[in-house]
Amino acid sequence: MRLEEFLSRPGRLRIVLALLEHGSLNITRLVRLVRLSHKAVEKHLRFLTCYGLVREHRLGRVRLLSLDMDKPEARLLRAFVREWRSLPRA
Repeated sequence: MRLEEFLSRPGRLRIVLALLEHGSLNITRLVRLVRLSHKAVEKHLRFLTCYGLVREHRLGRVRLLSLDMDKPEARLLRAFVREWRSLPRA
C-alpha cells in the first residue's frame, strides 16, 4: 500500500486509530467508535486486511479485529501516532 492510499481515506485512518487506542474490537464497537456505516467499515477493513495491517480473530460467532503488530508498518504507525499526540499544541 502506498502511503497516499492509506492517508487519503479519513475513514481508514479513523479505523486504524481506534484499533491503536482500544486494541481488539468487534465490528459493532468499531462502527460506533469511528461513526461510519457498517458497510463503509467493512470496505475499509477488507482493504486493511488484504494488505495485512489488520487481522481478524474469531471467538465463536464474534469477530475481533486488531492491528497486526508483527507488521513493521503497524509498529511504525503506532510510533508515529504516539509522537504526534505528544507534540505541544498551539
